[in-house]
Amino acid sequence: MKSFCIPAVFIVCAVSAAVTLDPLPGNGVPFRFTAYPEASGPLFSNPGGFPWLKCREIVLTCSFTDTTWEGLDGVVIQSDQGGFAGWWEDRVSLRRFDTGAGLLLSESVSLGTGFSWFDPTVKDHPLGGATLYSLGTCFRPSDVVSAGLAFRSPVRDYECRFSAGLACRPLGNALTFTGDWSWDKWDLDRGDWQFGMEAVPVPGITLRGAVSEDRVTAGLQLDFRNTGVRGAAGWNDAAYAGGTGSFIFRDAYAPSVLNRSGGLLEYSASSGEEEPSRALFGPRSPSFTEQMVLLRRAADDPGITGLLVDYSDFSLNAAQTEELRENMVRFRNRGKPVYAYMEYGTTSSYYSATAAGKICLHPAGQISISGFTSYTPFFRGFLDKLGIFPDLMHIGDFKSASDMLTRTDMTDAQREATRALLDGARAEIARGLGEGRGYDPPQARSLFASSPYWAARALQMSLVDTLIHQDRFHEFVEGIEGDGLTVISQERYAASVPYSSGWTRKPRVAVVVATGSIINGESGRSLMGADMGSDTIVRLLEEAAATRDVKAIVLRIDSGGGDVMASDDMSRAVERIREDMPVVVSMGSVAASGGYYMACGADAIFADRLTVTGSIGIISGKFVFGTLLSRLGINVEAVSIDPAGSPGNPFEPFTEEERQRKFDAMRGGYELFVNTVARGRGMTFEEVDAIGQGRVWSGSDALALGLVDYNGGVADAVLHAAGFAGIPDPFPEIVVFPEPPVIGTLSPGLPSVSSLFSHPLFTGGGYLYIGGGLN
Repeated sequence: MKSFCIPAVFIVCAVSAAVTLDPLPGNGVPFRFTAYPEASGPLFSNPGGFPWLKCREIVLTCSFTDTTWEGLDGVVIQSDQGGFAGWWEDRVSLRRFDTGAGLLLSESVSLGTGFSWFDPTVKDHPLGGATLYSLGTCFRPSDVVSAGLAFRSPVRDYECRFSAGLACRPLGNALTFTGDWSWDKWDLDRGDWQFGMEAVPVPGITLRGAVSEDRVTAGLQLDFRNTGVRGAAGWNDAAYAGGTGSFIFRDAYAPSVLNRSGGLLEYSASSGEEEPSRALFGPRSPSFTEQMVLLRRAADDPGITGLLVDYSDFSLNAAQTEELRENMVRFRNRGKPVYAYMEYGTTSSYYSATAAGKICLHPAGQISISGFTSYTPFFRGFLDKLGIFPDLMHIGDFKSASDMLTRTDMTDAQREATRALLDGARAEIARGLGEGRGYDPPQARSLFASSPYWAARALQMSLVDTLIHQDRFHEFVEGIEGDGLTVISQERYAASVPYSSGWTRKPRVAVVVATGSIINGESGRSLMGADMGSDTIVRLLEEAAATRDVKAIVLRIDSGGGDVMASDDMSRAVERIREDMPVVVSMGSVAASGGYYMACGADAIFADRLTVTGSIGIISGKFVFGTLLSRLGINVEAVSIDPAGSPGNPFEPFTEEERQRKFDAMRGGYELFVNTVARGRGMTFEEVDAIGQGRVWSGSDALALGLVDYNGGVADAVLHAAGFAGIPDPFPEIVVFPEPPVIGTLSPGLPSVSSLFSHPLFTGGGYLYIGGGLN
């Protein structure tokens, strides 16, 4: 939820008529359109209109008699789920309170209910202490036609009242016609008619009018992004009857009479968090997906004239860096300038920055684009000294994740796969340097060999374009772009995107974030880092699929794998949801082994060129602590009544027979993996087995091998999913799961020691789909 933006000072001159179809005293609502209740508020015209509201609103109302302002007399708080209103009339000492709620029964039918009560402490008014309820429904088969029906219960001397309405938009939201018929009790033949019209000549200016047998009402609404004012005047039998005015405050931007100011968008590459977050009582920080979709939108927005990228606190991984670079290239391809500022350039950040037309470096900074090396520690000697025996097995010649525990050196297979990943990364970085700075491959290799470069040397070699401090960055850009430079922060730009004013709710794409080591149960953190719990991810997928207006899901995976059963449960959830809507996978920095297993059944898979994926293989075994315990003076005696014993015990290694039985069981797990991939990717067992064997692949190699469908980032996956689902909006609204708590959190949470020792390798020989990668 965005925070409400209420200006400190505003001046409004607006009048409105307290003329309604319902004679009960209460908030002055001039336009009670049954089929279009959003015009003045569902609480007062049709509670079935709540689900069609586009944002949360606070509305303050006031009254006028003749030309005299009577002061504020009401407040309304409303959203697409319900609302509350209070109204007071000092002249008769009467107060009224309304509350209501609504829900969608289907994509085109809504239902709502309301309850109202008058202050019971008022003894000298006929309605003191009275209560009533209301029911309403709306039917909107399209953006052109709407129908509504509302009912208000009888109260004191007032009969029950019905209202039916139709509305149409022959020119979209630019012109709306309404018609209402209201009647008391069951006397349908005797009632009141009303015809209304709403016109939007330009965004942000709304004209309304209504006419009935003896009443005429005219009104005007002006919207200023997330604030607005509206008012109207009414005449009874040609005599001025007074008016009302309203001050509106929203948590989203409406189409505004103030044109969104153009300028250069400023983006900070300081947060690569895949999940949105919120500090305690702080603002919501967007997810990486939301950031990239926003950049994608800005590149096509004529109001955004360029892009400034700040790398000062750079914290993106390789795949995220690649996607940022692609968005920068998109800006330049559309003729928009791109500027980058760096304090210190690493291989990854500089590769991204080369997409900018101008690179600015801190005078005391440096560019360090070192060569490509992977370091893999091997702990077998250390474990031997401790007296811990890693009795682990794997299937797949390249399945090297367990080698760092069972071996003291690297196998030829692991060396081959690692070199291939390094070659791919170097080729991609060299491609970026060539496209962005004009270096051919031999020159790029020379740069790698001679790095790092102090700021002055970097400028001399044309690695950067100027040396300036950060506080002069905007001044430098203004010197090129001209005076009057306008810079728009990503937060301000995100808030400035107006919501749709169409009648029907717009379809959305859900993004489910799945990061960390795969475990059974709930997600959390352990001493080994983030854990992706299968129960959590399955629940999020199901919640996303059940969320109103969600028509497609993007599963964003960043995981090196983990538990076999957990991986299979999440894969099964993807298959189930695919029966109802498209599921597209976007791979982050790594989606290997179990991370690939849960992805392979999706409708489409996107991976960046620098993504590490594959690793189709399996690991199992146990750690044996018998020698360690013996050194500590602990003697463990066993009593067994079964010849098979307890092969999963942590005190002694597998026997040869136990090892063979274990390996045979692992073979079943490997075949399950290969068959799952073959089914999901439309390949044969033999084809998958040939490129499996535990080998990891770069995203570009995975595309050539058929393991993924496209090289692209998460924004590409979102737009593809939208197209798959038939969503016409070029930039659909997205909703990210999990969403942070409304009040935020104090800290990300402490790692759990118990979760570390619930790891399958510590609990007796569980099976793991764990992949390797670059270190």
